[in-house]
Amino acid sequence: ETIMDKKRLPVARDLYAELGKKRTARVYLFLGEDEGEKDKAVRRIADLIRAGDPAGHTLGRFHCEAGELMQAADFALSRSMFADARLCVMLNVDAVSGTAAGAALLSEVFASLPDSTTLVMTSSANRPPKGLESVSGMSVFQFWPPFEKDLAAYVTRTLGAEGITIDAGAARALIDLLGRNVRAVDGALEKLRNSGVERLTEETVLSLVGGERERSVFEFVDALFRGDRSSLAQLKNLIENNCPELLILNQIARQADSIERFHLAVRGGDTEDEALRKASVPPRVGGAFMEMARVNPIIKIKRIYPLLGRADKALKSHRVSKSVVASPLFDLSREMLATGPPPPAV
Repeated sequence: ETIMDKKRLPVARDLYAELGKKRTARVYLFLGEDEGEKDKAVRRIADLIRAGDPAGHTLGRFHCEAGELMQAADFALSRSMFADARLCVMLNVDAVSGTAAGAALLSEVFASLPDSTTLVMTSSANRPPKGLESVSGMSVFQFWPPFEKDLAAYVTRTLGAEGITIDAGAARALIDLLGRNVRAVDGALEKLRNSGVERLTEETVLSLVGGERERSVFEFVDALFRGDRSSLAQLKNLIENNCPELLILNQIARQADSIERFHLAVRGGDTEDEALRKASVPPRVGGAFMEMARVNPIIKIKRIYPLLGRADKALKSHRVSKSVVASPLFDLSREMLATGPPPPAV
């Protein structure tokens, strides 16, 4: 039986059940339109790989639709002299799997993948793309786009599991504020969990997630991506006020992902409005986001990803700095600011 013969593919919750048992596959194919949930699944897999290899792991993300399949294959098949684990993510693999050259290269990857490498491929299609219908040992999962009511139920269920109650109006208000952006919702849930409030009303939720703009994580991230050096003072203020550093890092990563998706959509011929939708950007902030994207071209975003990985590893190693400004987040922010905006057009 091939994947195409199955009437129903396993979905995200089935994957999380497997990962909850501390089991990972060698090769994954993630299908569907929910890019935020796919990113979340990749992070869960990366966490398990890291836990199983104290020496650390290396993460590589490659856009096949942008001609990066060869680089992805080189990364997946290379063997480190230090034997560290590798996680290779091939985004939009359907762009190349149907071509003769792409199919041949993917076949070589499947046949020669080292034991230390885990491969995750993604496609926005709802069925396996041509050439990937019957790959031996590949685990396939469907990521359906969430609807507002599903996300509201997810919010209530997630907080309830930790003893926090939220009324229905507050859950709906949170989704109205953030839209169908699963990553933004997860970031908000982390903030709500760390607030210490056990009963959440609509007013409380909007205050914690949408208020205090001048001191919020969102304001800091916007300033950082604009190249504003005052963002360092904002970061210092956040950390000194006990804002979780991993929450801040996750928001930086989400913004980088959104900018990258926007650039790729525009490059692919989408209108700016359609590209903003694919980047999960609310219309009310579209103009500010496009200005931010202008000063963060895709080549700069690609340089940011290794810096994010290094900061994530440092924070999760429980490294404690004697000074706030010596934290991994400050190192990351200073390096991002040092890259500077592109030169003006002439």
